[in-house]
Amino acid sequence: MDKSLLKELCDNLNVRGGSLPAMQIPEMFELLEELFTDEEARVACKMPPAAASLQDLAETLARPEEEIYPYLESMADKGVVATRKKDEVMLYKLLPVVPGIFEFQFMRGGDTDKDRRLARLLRAYADAAETEVRKVIPIPDNVTPFMRVIPIERTIQAGQRVFTYDQLSSYIESAEAISVGHCYCHHEDYLLGKETCDAPEYRCMSFGPGALYTSERGIARLITKEEAFDILKDCEEKGLVHMSSNTSKYLEFLCNCCSCHCGVLNKLNKLGKPIWGASSGYLAQVDDVVCEQCETCVEMCPMEAISMADAAVIDENRCIGCGVCATHCPPEAIAMNPREDAVAPPETPRHLRKAVMADFEQSMAEQK
Repeated sequence: MDKSLLKELCDNLNVRGGSLPAMQIPEMFELLEELFTDEEARVACKMPPAAASLQDLAETLARPEEEIYPYLESMADKGVVATRKKDEVMLYKLLPVVPGIFEFQFMRGGDTDKDRRLARLLRAYADAAETEVRKVIPIPDNVTPFMRVIPIERTIQAGQRVFTYDQLSSYIESAEAISVGHCYCHHEDYLLGKETCDAPEYRCMSFGPGALYTSERGIARLITKEEAFDILKDCEEKGLVHMSSNTSKYLEFLCNCCSCHCGVLNKLNKLGKPIWGASSGYLAQVDDVVCEQCETCVEMCPMEAISMADAAVIDENRCIGCGVCATHCPPEAIAMNPREDAVAPPETPRHLRKAVMADFEQSMAEQK
């Protein structure tokens, strides 16, 4: 593929935002050549940020509808372009690298040579991109996280005011459609030949239009609300962490994450602070009198935020407020309480992007 076309495609992918940019480096070019044909790339380069109809895209590209339609459908099947219907008209939208393209490559649970090749290419790019990003963009310590943790509801201290955005049950009950697919982090590690844990394979959920898209394209399968609650219960029993985009108005997706495979939790554990991480705005609080020093919480905590003295001790700088410790505490000595400095998540992905950009701009201004 011509390098100028690859660079143009990178530029258009970056317009979509996301937590991982499409950097113009060899690892990205190799990945794009695996994901897109030349003709698909030419169409993708011209796709606007907003979802657009076939008719509008044909006008933008100055090409017949019947000529570009197969490329749009092929990209949608591959998980690089999302589709949704509005007033019975199909709309197409080029996805960002993360969250978007990366996740949809592995939610099917494929086990082919192509799947393993994609896993190697995506991992090589993610590793290279993180290094390159830090060379050119200083990451402020207090940047608004792209992701957030949603606490296990039953662990929130009784009598506390609980916001709707902290209640997974409210999102599930209001969802028009829900789908579930393989955990993409878990499956990527499997494809890379790494040892995998015994957490449920089918645990990553999409909601609303995303659920319809992933089910229609064979990326995931539609489930009922009752099935969704059963999956959540199973994940909570396994000690998994509920995570989603750091937005509040609606959920586009829900990850149920283990610390052994989740990229975000791994970064949090290694760095000790949520640079590209997440928090629920809650903090585990221990009743010293009730605590039996059994150390179950120490073993279960995905962030290694708990130690044992006369009772369990919470490291406030590492606790992400997931509620895993409280769920598994035999004497129920732990509950989740709101942090004093907790702030409400941005409403929508657009508001999230604005908040993140404002943090970067302020950091850069302070360094001048």
